[in-house]
Amino acid sequence: MTGFGRWAGLGHRLGEVLGALVAPSSRCALLGFPDYGNVGDSAIWLGARTLLAELGAEVVYTADHHDFDPAALAERLPNGTILLTGGGNLGDLWPSHQRMREQVISAFPGHRIVQLPQSVHFGDPAALARARAVFDAHPDLVLLLRDGPSLRAARRAFRAPALLAPDCAFAMNGVPRLARPERRILWLRRADHESAGHPGPGPHAEVHRTDWTGQEGAEPGWAAEALAVRQRIAAASAEVRRTAAGAAVAELAAAQDRHAELQLRRGCRLLGSAEAVVTDRLHGHLLSLLLGLPHVVLDDRNGKVGGYWRTWGHERHRSVTRRAPDADRALRAAAALLADPATPRPAREG
Repeated sequence: MTGFGRWAGLGHRLGEVLGALVAPSSRCALLGFPDYGNVGDSAIWLGARTLLAELGAEVVYTADHHDFDPAALAERLPNGTILLTGGGNLGDLWPSHQRMREQVISAFPGHRIVQLPQSVHFGDPAALARARAVFDAHPDLVLLLRDGPSLRAARRAFRAPALLAPDCAFAMNGVPRLARPERRILWLRRADHESAGHPGPGPHAEVHRTDWTGQEGAEPGWAAEALAVRQRIAAASAEVRRTAAGAAVAELAAAQDRHAELQLRRGCRLLGSAEAVVTDRLHGHLLSLLLGLPHVVLDDRNGKVGGYWRTWGHERHRSVTRRAPDADRALRAAAALLADPATPRPAREG
């Protein structure tokens, strides 16, 4: 693993914000584990786990949005702080995540609830009205937002305190070192309903197009370990629901962390398989920053990537990253970065 250099300040800022909300050495729960292959959400989870460990907080319950059990949470955490993982699912883009969020906030009015840094998007007024009714009824809910537009939207929509904080990925301990590149440009593009649908150029020998929600980038033996870890998660989660025992909670959290580590390593290997990256994924951008990879950023459908870029002044780092309005100009910008002898290159193994 390697450190973050110039980006360490964002992790420190996030730690200061969270440290004011979670008492040192207190008991807490962390909900919303990403039990799927999105590398960015795994980076967010690992950053949150690192932050809580640095605060000395004892995480006594974890769950994903499928296996969350209110009774088990109440038994494990009669009082304390409930943290909802960060990401880009506050709103109606990903309904199952929002349903769990509203369920938790409704069911635990006596606990402090902290929403870790999120982007916000509501397209349906009815969904926003439902969320407002749930959020506004809670007496101790705090919302952390990771970009300016989301912060302003949350302050307009909800009574709960809303604070600006960087994405949790900046709190991770480090990222893997990269191997030698196999190709010139990787175009990591969304294949879901958050994609802006940037029409790509024609076939190009120097460009590899893919997304990172599968297994591409995995090392030999990765799939077998990933399957074993998922089986550990399922068994431990069932035991937590059955007994709420501390040993089962610890086993579940360890397996969840290992799942996230495997996804992060796969994603970083995929990014590092090229000399430069073009991406419309926010964490394709953020992990490229942390890895020191030259890259070009396209926006997603709802402007999440651009909002984060503008909020945290990423235009100041043009030696390693650029923005582009479309795929053709993004690929030209990536080629220009690689042709510029002043462009920094990441440290690589070997």
